[in-house]
Amino acid sequence: MFKVDDENKLIAITRGDTGSIVFSATDDEGNAFVPTLHDRLIFSVAKKVGQEPLFVIMNEMDDDVDAFWEIGIEPEHTEELPFGNYAYDVQIELRSSATGELEAVDTIIGKTDEVSPVFRVWGEVSKESE
Repeated sequence: MFKVDDENKLIAITRGDTGSIVFSATDDEGNAFVPTLHDRLIFSVAKKVGQEPLFVIMNEMDDDVDAFWEIGIEPEHTEELPFGNYAYDVQIELRSSATGELEAVDTIIGKTDEVSPVFRVWGEVSKESE
């Protein structure tokens, strides 16, 4: 099972399952942000804010640029994690489309005074036999 609650910044997944999340961003005026070639979206999950990430998924824009990024969560990302709640954030690395050099980093989902993003790993009832 996989669930995304945008309003409460909650992502929940049964341990070892797959899921897909589509991200978009807006600029300061509320216009859709369209990434350029070489920009990266970085999705990081850690036990707590400030700790080393347990896993990181990066997605770099290629020639098929549009206003959305898709991140795939695969079984290997969660199959060894204990059940429970984790912190996550999402950053965009803005890179030069000509050289690929890093120009800026912007956190588009992170801890705020109102809400902390939660990545929840649920337990599975049965596991596939090996």
